[in-house]
Amino acid sequence: MRLRSLPRAPGKAVLPSVAPAPPDRCLSTRFFVTLAVLLSPISAIACADSPGPGPSAPGKPTQTPSRGTHAMPSITLPAPDPNLRAAPPTPAAADALVQYNLDRINALRATKKLPPLVHDAAIAAFARAGSEQLARDHNAHAHFAANTKRPPPGFGNRMAENQGDPGGVFVMDKDPTANGRKQIDVMIKLMFDEGPGGGHYDNMMNPLFRKVGIGLVYVADRLYMTNDFSN
Repeated sequence: MRLRSLPRAPGKAVLPSVAPAPPDRCLSTRFFVTLAVLLSPISAIACADSPGPGPSAPGKPTQTPSRGTHAMPSITLPAPDPNLRAAPPTPAAADALVQYNLDRINALRATKKLPPLVHDAAIAAFARAGSEQLARDHNAHAHFAANTKRPPPGFGNRMAENQGDPGGVFVMDKDPTANGRKQIDVMIKLMFDEGPGGGHYDNMMNPLFRKVGIGLVYVADRLYMTNDFSN
């Protein structure tokens, strides 16, 4: 996909315009944080709603991201602090972050009068494997593409995926719980702020989806995040 950077003001992260989507149905949105001479890339990646084997519901959303060009909104982000470190969350805290991720999505769905998503353990295992692979190879949706020829356990006949930065979301707070919440907040906000026609937004707001699996993996202080959706 060819991405064109928009003009950006100091201290602003600007999502670039999105060129027409390629046939693989996956949309990559890259934005940049600039502070003085520091340039730090962060990405949010979406693989659009994809039907598996079986009949599709009438009036279903389009299966590919919009093929038009959209100027994405700006968002102010803190610049990464190279000296900031945070310990990985404990298992209990990690479970709480998964719930926080779920609650953030459902709060946004409620603003559109959409039913809440239910967290599915089988889809969550798939999402976690996707985050683990992303942390190893930094190749967005490689796990999803290789393992969804037929619906994996937990999935219905429609499925989609959102992933965070392929390089991991940088540390934002020394407290593990506050850090995780801030990292999730940044990714969810960027996805939602795309609005209708944006791959991430459409996945989170898809009225046909009823389930989500959330995989959060920490490697070297960075969060690798996968949200997998299904009906």
